[in-house]
Amino acid sequence: MNNVVNLDRFNQLLNTVVRQIQADSTFQPNTILALSTGGFPVGAALAKRLGIKSRNVIGLPVYKDDNGDYHLDDRLVRLGDCTQQRILVVDEASKRGLLTKKAVDSVVEHGGMAKSCVLIAWQEGIQPDYVAETCEAEPPDFYWELNN
Repeated sequence: MNNVVNLDRFNQLLNTVVRQIQADSTFQPNTILALSTGGFPVGAALAKRLGIKSRNVIGLPVYKDDNGDYHLDDRLVRLGDCTQQRILVVDEASKRGLLTKKAVDSVVEHGGMAKSCVLIAWQEGIQPDYVAETCEAEPPDFYWELNN
């Protein structure tokens, strides 16, 4: 696997998860919840490809603690009533899978139905519902994460 996912590779990964989501007859999302760790570009691209209106794409802030662990940050944005919502929680990559699991659990606690989607997941972590590929080591960076 390359150290950086470029735009062409990003589109290939997106196409893979889009096919998985469209093939899932048990879940057709009507809302995307993008995690701020890298989910914004993925959420926007998935919404366009899945026909989800931009007003139904929500960003959820995330912060990193002193130990390097990520957490949902509900000081700025809090989930409201998610009843009748089929929410796809997205991020670009996942190492342990804990953050996407926390977000899915939060949606369910607020009455919604949720599944998770990441483009690349570490094979030893909690696996998302939809994933384009797994990796054996640290997930690669994506082109928008590079400092030019």
